[in-house]
Amino acid sequence: MVLDVLNKGFNAVTSSFSEFQGSGLIFILFLISIIFIAFGKREKNIKDMFVKYPVYVLIVFFAPIWYVYIYYFSDYEILYRILWLLPIGVTVCYVLIEVIYKLPEKFRTVGFVAAILLLVISGEYTYSNEYFSLAENEYHIPQIVVDICDETEVEGREIRIAVPDELLSYVRQYTNAIWLPYGRETLMGLGSGDSLLRSLLSEPVIDTRAVVEELRHYETPYLIVRDDTKFTESLADYDYVYVTSYDNYDMYMDNDTYYGIDDIDYR
Repeated sequence: MVLDVLNKGFNAVTSSFSEFQGSGLIFILFLISIIFIAFGKREKNIKDMFVKYPVYVLIVFFAPIWYVYIYYFSDYEILYRILWLLPIGVTVCYVLIEVIYKLPEKFRTVGFVAAILLLVISGEYTYSNEYFSLAENEYHIPQIVVDICDETEVEGREIRIAVPDELLSYVRQYTNAIWLPYGRETLMGLGSGDSLLRSLLSEPVIDTRAVVEELRHYETPYLIVRDDTKFTESLADYDYVYVTSYDNYDMYMDNDTYYGIDDIDYR
């Protein structure tokens, strides 16, 4: 039992730490920066902030007490958030500036350019991830999500909608009046968030009857799918009617649901 707790906990913590590092280069720079400050600076407040504090955070993260927590709870994936406390960017930039300042004046421009390139290659391009997109509005979420939510929202009550995975995380960032039949737990593959509905909607050809049954089970009157989505039968056969389209997404709604409004703007 004890060995099981230690083994599962250790594997989860080290795996979380590995994923947090990304390519690993930025964390290597961070460790080099800590060593540089530890042996190259005398100011106590600087050492407290850039040496002692990160070390304390890492000690907390790797503390064996988490092994017990991880063994008994399934949401250990949030453990990596402790690592957000590490002042990685500030520490690395502070040391790079210190190094550039120590260079002869004629080499400082070259040092600055080299530092920028080093930072660039040590990271990853955020928007290469399908779940991130360039800002299109003041909300910093895809405009299509704003349009879909504005279309489906009903004042004074909640409405549940089902959307493709790439839009899922943005809906609740925009409004709490729009509910979802499944959330981030399902997207991240956690057991507690397992959803038959999402599995059905992920199929190359969607079983219309099964999807409609699940949508109505979750009291979800709106379905948004990509415009190239294929169904075994027409949604209209089950009284889900086409409303409108946004770019490459189509919106359908359950004609049997009372929405709390008098008219639906079918397009």
